[in-house]
Amino acid sequence: MTARSAAAPVAVPPPVAAAGRGGAFGRALSYEWVALRSLRTPWLLCGAAVAAQVLVDLAVGRDGVSGVRQFAGGMVGVTLVGFALLAALGVTVLGGEYRHRTITRTVLTLGDRRGILLAKATLTGAVTASVAAVMVLVNALSVPLLGKASLPVARVVALGGAAVLYAVLGALVGLALAGLTRNSTLSIAVVILWPVLLENLVVVTTGVSQDLVPFGAAAAQVQAGDGTGPQWLLMLPLAALTTVLLTAAGVLFGRRDV
Repeated sequence: MTARSAAAPVAVPPPVAAAGRGGAFGRALSYEWVALRSLRTPWLLCGAAVAAQVLVDLAVGRDGVSGVRQFAGGMVGVTLVGFALLAALGVTVLGGEYRHRTITRTVLTLGDRRGILLAKATLTGAVTASVAAVMVLVNALSVPLLGKASLPVARVVALGGAAVLYAVLGALVGLALAGLTRNSTLSIAVVILWPVLLENLVVVTTGVSQDLVPFGAAAAQVQAGDGTGPQWLLMLPLAALTTVLLTAAGVLFGRRDV
C-alpha cells in the first residue's frame, strides 16, 4: 500500500516589503517617495506656495528702512499663504490615502505601521523644508531687486531658518491631524483655522500671552525684523504640539483598523 504524502499547510505571512538599503525604514521611505511622485496635488501645492511668495514680495511695501525689516515683512508669505498650502501638503500625504482607500494596500505592502508613519513624516518634512527654503531664497532675492537694500547674511540665515522650521512643523501638524481624523477636509480646516482663529480667541478670551500659543509664538520669530533676531525658545510650544499630535496619531494608526 503506497502512502500518499500529504502536504502540511503552510502559513503564508502577509506581504511585507523586503528590506533594502536602510532596512525596513529605508524601504518604507522609498515606497512613500515613489507614491508621492505619482501624485499631482502635492506638487501643485508646492508650486503654488512658491508662486504665492513671489506675489507677496511684489505686494508687500518696501519702505527702504532696512533690508532685514523688508525681508521679515516678506516672510508673511511663509507664515500665511505658504503655511496653509504646505500644511495642506502634510494632510494630503496621509489623508489622501484614506480618501482614495489606498492605506490598506500600503499597510499590507510595508507591514510596519510605525515605519510607515515615520517615513511619511520624514518625507513630508524634507519636501516642506525644501519648498520653504526656496520661498526664503525668493524673498531674499526680492529685497535688493525691489527695495535696493542690503541684507546681512547672518540675519537672513537666522530668519530663514525660523521660517523653514515653522513651515515644517505646520506640515507635520497637518499630517498628524490627518492620522487622527482620517478626514482630509476636516484636517485642513482645523490646521488652517487653528492659528488664524482658535489661537486668537484663546488670547482674547483668556488673556494668555501670545508667546505661549504655539503658532502665534513661532510665527513671530519668522518676522522678527526688529534687530533682536529669532528667539528659538518660542518655537518650543509648536514643537511640543507637533510631537504630541504625531505621537497620538502613531498610537491610533498602530491600533485601529485601516
